[in-house]
Amino acid sequence: MVLDSALAVIQNYIRAEVTDRFFSVLADETTDRAGREQLAIIFRYATQEEGRWCVREDPVRIVDLLREIKKGEEETEGEVRMTGENIGEAILKKVNELNLSGTSRMVGCGFDGAAAMASQSVGAAAVLKRDNPLCDYYHCAMHALNLCVAACTDQADVRACLTTVKALTTFFNTSAKRAEALQRAVERFCPEQTRSKLVSLCTTRFLERHDAILCMCQLLPAVTKCLDEMKNWYSTETRGKAIQLLSCISTPSFLVALFSLEAITAVVLPVARSLQAKSMDVSTAMEGLKACTRILQSWNEDPDSVFNEVISKTREVAEALDVELRPPRCAGRSQYRANAGECGDAVEYYRVNCFLPLLHSVLRQLQARFGERQQASFKLYGLLPAHMKSWEEVESATKRYTAFLDQPHQLKVEHKVWMNMWKGKAETARPKSAVAALDACPAELLPNINRLLQILAALPVTTAEPERLFSRVTLTETCIRATMSEERLEALCLLQVYRQCPALTVDSVLQQFATSPTQRRLGPIF
Repeated sequence: MVLDSALAVIQNYIRAEVTDRFFSVLADETTDRAGREQLAIIFRYATQEEGRWCVREDPVRIVDLLREIKKGEEETEGEVRMTGENIGEAILKKVNELNLSGTSRMVGCGFDGAAAMASQSVGAAAVLKRDNPLCDYYHCAMHALNLCVAACTDQADVRACLTTVKALTTFFNTSAKRAEALQRAVERFCPEQTRSKLVSLCTTRFLERHDAILCMCQLLPAVTKCLDEMKNWYSTETRGKAIQLLSCISTPSFLVALFSLEAITAVVLPVARSLQAKSMDVSTAMEGLKACTRILQSWNEDPDSVFNEVISKTREVAEALDVELRPPRCAGRSQYRANAGECGDAVEYYRVNCFLPLLHSVLRQLQARFGERQQASFKLYGLLPAHMKSWEEVESATKRYTAFLDQPHQLKVEHKVWMNMWKGKAETARPKSAVAALDACPAELLPNINRLLQILAALPVTTAEPERLFSRVTLTETCIRATMSEERLEALCLLQVYRQCPALTVDSVLQQFATSPTQRRLGPIF
């Protein structure tokens, strides 16, 4: 009951903060320890703190999705349909329960790429847009980036390399005896390395995937020596698996694919790290993705310079492992298609058949998922002083939001004034993000530009905040507390998030408890 009162205080605080603000809804799902389908709902909006603008992503609700869908269905028997329509209705219901004044200020929704969430016709995004016409769907940039890198498995050698890396990590990490043997091998053959354990290869998280590849490159000499020693172990299972894995990693195709992956994923790594930052700005995300694409494009135009570094690393490791760098056997006469590359030249063969397909695959995915067509939704990006565009280029985007502007007929003049304010200013002095531009845009002088910048700041970039909230759910709902009610779980998690909330005091919680219907049923406290 006290937890319910504290939760009510938090919700009142969120309502006061978000009211009359432009906001976006972020949502994601996961299954908790009790087997419940938990839906996290986050509000993203721009606000002022201590006189300066900032972007906040505030968790507002944690919902047992199956239970909510059951409430909305007339028949409780049979299958509970987790359709986009039902999920969208559940999200919309929980948002409306906060009694926000003007939910029409919802300008975006950010989900992962699941069809039930993202479909523009029958997904949750379609339900939100039906009631809020300006609420556009934005695919989580972190998920999209992970899908771009996952496309590298289209190449056969890379796919085999990742399978071998996963088998190696499983082989060593699932046995304390084998893990200790690898640790001894690292101390003997790779004493300069700080790691002594292989990192598990995660198929859904890019950062963990790159760490697994990098760790394998660093510990490969120790892994090879350790597997060679295990061939003489007493356990027949260990001996057989060690021989199999040693045969897999002692091939030129594995080594070339491994170091090619290391080179290409290293370019994407800084962008992936930045996208997981709190309250990531749209402009910062787009700039990082553009820079990553430009680097890979330059490699595509001149691949030899990069591939020479890859092949030199491969040769160095191959010599240490006593592996001959040679191409596989090619057909002397190809009846249906020509051999790719020179079969007698190992460097040319692996450049054409391994490195270039990997590079082209990742680059093509980046251009498709973050190209000009996808960036059309961020046309307001042209209002930022560091990326200022002409009126003709931003006019189409501003027309979408004329309903939010007090004097839309003055917008063209305000744009001209806004451009003149930054004319002649150095590049370093021009704000590159929406919140920095808001600090330099006086609402009294340029009210329409100010509002458009608030909308730009509120547009969703990633769904990293719902993922962080799920971490709190896991920490709160331990094995011995897995039977707690949904209301108690929601209150405990939000109390952790808002422990520094200025509105959450002992007096405010007691006041809320004293005026709640629950207290009236219990009678006087004292």
